[in-house]
Formats: sequence, C-alpha cells, structure tokens
Amino acid sequence: MARGLNIDRDTSERLGADDTATVREAEFLEVALCEHRAQVAKDGPVEHGLCANCGEQLPASWVYCDQDCKDDHEHRLETARRQGLRK
Repeated sequence: MARGLNIDRDTSERLGADDTATVREAEFLEVALCEHRAQVAKDGPVEHGLCANCGEQLPASWVYCDQDCKDDHEHRLETARRQGLRK
C-alpha cells in the first residue's frame, strides 16, 4: 500500500491503538498527496480564470462556470478513464 514511501520510524517500539491509527493516517495522507502530485504533473496545471470545460472567462479562483460544466467535464474524464485513455 505504501507504494515506495520511505517513512522512518522505530519498528521496535510497540504502539497503542491511538498511535497506530495516527501512523496509518499519516501514511494514508502521504500516499494521497503523492497520487495528487502525480496526477497534477500528468494533467498539467489548471488555467485559472478559464472554465476547465468550456473555456469561458471566470473569476481567478473558479474552475468551472457552473455545475453543468463541472458535471459534464467530470463525466468525460470518467469515460476516458474507463476506456483506458486516462488513469
């Protein structure tokens, strides 16, 4: 599961249930961040100020102009992923 992560910790130390949960949470977070960074590197950065679906001008912090554009874009990405065109 760790996918090549090098998390240094003393394996001889016996951890309680709370400590084990904290370690697993840190490992999960590290994996999620690595996967996110890899996805962003593959897809390229999001152009701020343009809708990711239709290209309409937007305020700088927006990604989509409305919920329909967001749904349409996510549907097309999911279809491409299922067809093996994206991971």
